[in-house]
Amino acid sequence: MDKVGKYEIKQTLLKTGFSDIYIGYDPDLQINVAVKVFHPKGDNIGEKATYGPDFWRERFIEEPKVLAGLDHPNIINVLYMDKTDDGDPYFVMSFIEANLIYEIGEDADTKEKIAELEPFWRPKSVAPRRAFDVWRQILSALAAMHDQGLVHRDIKPPNILLTSKKNGRVKLCDFGMVKVPGAKGSRSGVWIGTLDYISPEQRRSAKEVTAAADVYSAAALLYRMLTGRLAKGIRAPLRAGRFGLSDEVVGLIESCLKKRAADRPQTAGDVLKAFDKYIPDINALPNISKVARRAAATRVITKKIS
Repeated sequence: MDKVGKYEIKQTLLKTGFSDIYIGYDPDLQINVAVKVFHPKGDNIGEKATYGPDFWRERFIEEPKVLAGLDHPNIINVLYMDKTDDGDPYFVMSFIEANLIYEIGEDADTKEKIAELEPFWRPKSVAPRRAFDVWRQILSALAAMHDQGLVHRDIKPPNILLTSKKNGRVKLCDFGMVKVPGAKGSRSGVWIGTLDYISPEQRRSAKEVTAAADVYSAAALLYRMLTGRLAKGIRAPLRAGRFGLSDEVVGLIESCLKKRAADRPQTAGDVLKAFDKYIPDINALPNISKVARRAAATRVITKKIS
């Protein structure tokens, strides 16, 4: 594909079960953009499909409409919407350089899977200061959504875009699975999302989830940033003093990871209020990751032995 509308296609960025995303070039503004084109494939079409193409088209068209109604510095913005010459809907967003994977690596939970990854992409933690900085930006974006009755339902590292490959600002993206009040495409009873991050109730069904599901996913992502490990199975609970965290902050995170939705803070706005109360100054948090601390300790031990 060479062009979509006026946009010159430079390369394919990502192909999903429902769409193709390209890096495009806007000849008028002379900037790179992200062009997302409706293209269901695989088990989402034909006899194997749970829903027909009209269902997925409706969901696709809903995404840019949701984005257009959200004006927030930590949410990706939509620039344009139209149809291709073949009649497929597409929309254009700002092109953002990186995502959170550049900082925390790929998700892998076995030694075998980790060994298969290049060293740079192996799972790692980030400094508490950076982890909470990213978390606050995610919470702020989600709070804006929850205020409008929207539930994202797919919070995970690839959907946390960053304006640069190191210490960039957060731009939450991929609103294709957003639960919209009253929208036909939001009433699916099947589970959707990414298993490593979704709440227990969302594993059962995405139909009835509330904003508390996003609260769980955001906290699971924070746990991953702090520890380098996924918050699933029998996970090690966070402890006060570890990562320089107070009892109140640990209590807040653990409350967000409760199995029962009713036991969690109900919206990201609720979490954000507690965050600002318990962490009035993010810069007071440690600015060194677990890996860096371990490496520094090893150097000290080695020096003493030599």
